[in-house]
Amino acid sequence: MPQHSKHASKNMGYGRDPKYAAKNKLRDHFNSGRHATTITHSERFNLFIDWIEEHHKIYDLWNITNGHLLAYAEHIKTLMNDESIAVSTAHNRISSCNVVLKIMRGDNHIRIDKIARTLDKKRCYVRSRVPDGIDLNKILKAQHQLKNSGNIRLAAILGLARTLGMRLREAVLCDLQRIKMEARKFGLINIQEGTKGGRRGAHAPRWIDIKQSAADAIDFAALASPPNSKNLLKPNETYISFIRSVVRYKGKSLGGYGIRKIHDLRAAYACERYEQITGHPAPVIAKRQAMSKDELRMDKEARKIISRELGHERIEICNSYIGSCKR
Repeated sequence: MPQHSKHASKNMGYGRDPKYAAKNKLRDHFNSGRHATTITHSERFNLFIDWIEEHHKIYDLWNITNGHLLAYAEHIKTLMNDESIAVSTAHNRISSCNVVLKIMRGDNHIRIDKIARTLDKKRCYVRSRVPDGIDLNKILKAQHQLKNSGNIRLAAILGLARTLGMRLREAVLCDLQRIKMEARKFGLINIQEGTKGGRRGAHAPRWIDIKQSAADAIDFAALASPPNSKNLLKPNETYISFIRSVVRYKGKSLGGYGIRKIHDLRAAYACERYEQITGHPAPVIAKRQAMSKDELRMDKEARKIISRELGHERIEICNSYIGSCKR
């Protein structure tokens, strides 16, 4: 329901401020769930609002036309060509405009369908930058410093993400006592909690070999777990509140430890596993000029293993973690 019915003719009844209106409409649309999605789309859409208010003096979302959106896309294209923003960022900004305008309007009349054609450049999913956290000793040092500053749960997340390839949600919600028992009994753990796409339970096993560094990370996380909790959340704490108060707030300081984002630690895990399996550095670290048939076969096998360990179905997704072996 619109929050300000007396202003129903402006911004679809969600207030005079387009930014406020868009954010609250997204919250209503997602039933106050999917907090991260709401924030992400809102932040990107706010950049569009800033631009359209400055250049077209438009303060009502009803007045936005396809012409305005195409003009904004040209602005984004200029930023991309000047290398002020990445190709992926350009795609994401336009995609969020499509999403928010569709939700606000209830139709698809104002949108850009072929973003890659509009920007004259396809989005590339091949990693070209070496991920943060390759050096495990630096992660251990960061954990030690975070622990001493009272951020032991954030420190635990770094260890789980780096040594087990866990996503942020998986690291926060994993049953620490269960995986500690599995590690001790089998030398393997099965990542089940917090996974994407319904991949949990016996029908979607995701077993990971436990090295000493991973065993240490699990022990550390078990110590960081609050009393009467099986994971990193306090008994009465929600995942969203934890992300807001601990990860997002404290995570701002991770740049001081050489970590731009926690997800990079997952890529660092993948790069380490590639070298363990093939005996060669991951392509993003040191691309080989030529590979024999046996090496190409081993590369493909490594990608299958890593993809499965990361919780993906397609081996192509490995390109975004370890890079491509193609020239």
